[in-house]
Amino acid sequence: MAGPTRGAADSGNPPDDDFDAQWADLTSRLGELRLPPAQDDADSPAPGPAPEVAAPSPGPRDYTPTAETEDDDPARDVVDGFVQPDPDPLSRAEPVVVLGWAGVLGGLTLMVVCVLAWRGAPGIVWLAAVAALAVGIGLLLWRMPARRDADDYDDGAVV
Repeated sequence: MAGPTRGAADSGNPPDDDFDAQWADLTSRLGELRLPPAQDDADSPAPGPAPEVAAPSPGPRDYTPTAETEDDDPARDVVDGFVQPDPDPLSRAEPVVVLGWAGVLGGLTLMVVCVLAWRGAPGIVWLAAVAALAVGIGLLLWRMPARRDADDYDDGAVV
């Protein structure tokens, strides 16, 4: 490791005079550098009429929608004319299943309210919440199908 006492002669770097001599040698070998001749305004051709530029063809972002017609239906699929059927009304649901879901969701909601907001709830409220949850789960399990239908083993969607 070299210390600060080491001189310029010991460092292996050439002195500044050598740099100047090397630079002069490099620039002399390049020869005379010339810039390209400047064009005079008299030598350049006179500007003629500007060339006509054709209007660009419209692209996908240049689309402007036309006015809506009477047969435009937002529910109609533009691709294949599919119209989505109306959903079944909720009144078709089985009352026992609806009662089961109401018991499950109502019991859980009452328990969460008692835990978060009504810490001093009487025991009867807790008992009602647990009973509603248990009855709701029982009703949903009772209404589950016991066997699979023969149609459950189909191999794809029905069109």
